[in-house]
Parts: sequence; structure tokens; C-alpha cells
Amino acid sequence: MERWNNRVAVVSGASEGIGEAIVRRLAAEGMKVVALARREAMLKKLEKELTEKKLYVRGHVCDVANDDQVQATFQWIEDNVGPVSVLVNNAGVFRVMPIPQLDVSTMRSIVDTNLTGLLETTIHGIRSMKKNKINDGHIFNINSVLGHRISFKGASLYTATKHAVTVLNETLKTELGDEKSKIRVTSVSPGLVKTTMAEQVIVDRPELDYLEPEDIVESLIFALAAPANVNISEITVEPV
Repeated sequence: MERWNNRVAVVSGASEGIGEAIVRRLAAEGMKVVALARREAMLKKLEKELTEKKLYVRGHVCDVANDDQVQATFQWIEDNVGPVSVLVNNAGVFRVMPIPQLDVSTMRSIVDTNLTGLLETTIHGIRSMKKNKINDGHIFNINSVLGHRISFKGASLYTATKHAVTVLNETLKTELGDEKSKIRVTSVSPGLVKTTMAEQVIVDRPELDYLEPEDIVESLIFALAAPANVNISEITVEPV
């Protein structure tokens, strides 16, 4: 991890859960971390706590589904923190709702965040890396085990977006490879993680085993710390 010291990492969906855990660990590893989320108060609290520990964290309000905000955010990062070396696409929306009950607002929320938002940040992240000649950057897509199998009842649209993430991860890796780029791309696919987003599942099915956010961080660090000539393309993380 020494080669990432003082380099810039951007983490979306960073106000709690997996995203917050990733921010904490990357900052502890010596990276300059920009935490993106929509909830300003939670970002400020996280930034204050970690700054008091002499870690470099900057919270920045950004809705990943809003291209204007994403574009402005990445420009702000370059101007105020530095060029992006690591991008973690973690922002996500999860709703348990059968297809016939879906309304347009819910559909757009899920697709715009899980899929369009991931594309928005990826596009601007790669542009930042290329413009600043960050040839060894790393992009992480926090996927799901549901991106590799058929969903349980009520999670069909969420599952569809995660299947799309699986395809996009492989496509992006191939495209960058065709360009002889050394930017690495990794999909991390957790099983059930104990977060606010997953509470609706855990409450209804208390017999299920689940992971903690820190368990997912360990897998991300494993891929990030791998030799620069090694791309860990996919990691699936499930509870024992």
C-alpha cells in the first residue's frame, strides 16, 4: 500500500456503511480521501472526526446521478485536493418492491444511482486520470452477489442494475486493456452486509448470516495492494 501514500481516493456513498468504512481505512493507509454523498451533516461529522486524528479526509456533497454535480465535483477535487488515483463507486439504492408495485420515482432512484450514477463518476474519474497522466489508477465498483445470480422476490430491479454493473466492469476493463492502459478495474460483490440499506432484509429474515462493512474493506485493500501488473477483476464476499 506504500505506493498509494498521499494519493487521492474518491469514494461515493461515503456517509455511512461500506462507503464510510472504506473512507476510514484508505485515510488510515495514508491516502487523501474525498468522501462523496448527499447528506452533508454526516459528511461533515466524518471529516471532523478523521481530521482530528490527523487523517486527510474531505467531505463533498454530490448526487452521483446528477452529471453537472459530478463534473463540478471532479473539477473541485483536481483544483483543491489533486488528481484522482483511486475511485470507489459505492453509492447505491436498494428497495424491496415487486415489479408490479414499482412507481416511476422508485425506478428512477434505483437506476439513476446504481447504474447511471456509477457511469457518471467512472467517466469523469477516468478523464481525470488520463488528463493528469495517472497511468496506474484503480476503479472499484461495489457490486453485489445479486449481480451474478437471479434475485429474490422484490429485488428484481436492484438485481438488474447490479447485473449491468457486472457487464460494465468487464467491458471497461477490456476497453482500457485495448488502449494499453494500466488503469485497473475491480468489481467487489458482497453478500448481505449489515448496513442501513439492508435493514429491510435483515428485519424480515433475522435467520440470515451477514457481513460487516469492514469485511468488504479488507477485500478492496487486497485488490488495491496487489502488484501493479495484477488486476483482481472480481471478488465475491459472502458470510460463512
